[in-house]
Amino acid sequence: MFPIRGLDVKVVLISLCILYYSTLSEGRPMIKRSISEVQLMHNLGEHKHVQERQDWLQMKLRDIHTASLRSDLLDLEELTPNEVEYILNILEKLLNAQ
Repeated sequence: MFPIRGLDVKVVLISLCILYYSTLSEGRPMIKRSISEVQLMHNLGEHKHVQERQDWLQMKLRDIHTASLRSDLLDLEELTPNEVEYILNILEKLLNAQ
């Protein structure tokens, strides 16, 4: 074993005291949080939750939108040439009216 000098004993005692007091907190913060800090943490958690809900909703809406777009495109493919010409004439009239 190494000989313990006066300075080494002080360092060991201080280290043991710090270790002892850190275990007394049982995982709780040593300094109590201020109300504004607690409110900030609450707001941050709420913001994250709202953001996750919005992302989920956007993903679901994208699926719905692309599904309806695909069905609309399929309907356009089934049009006859006369129907396409009729629709184009109506669109030209609408554009010229503006």
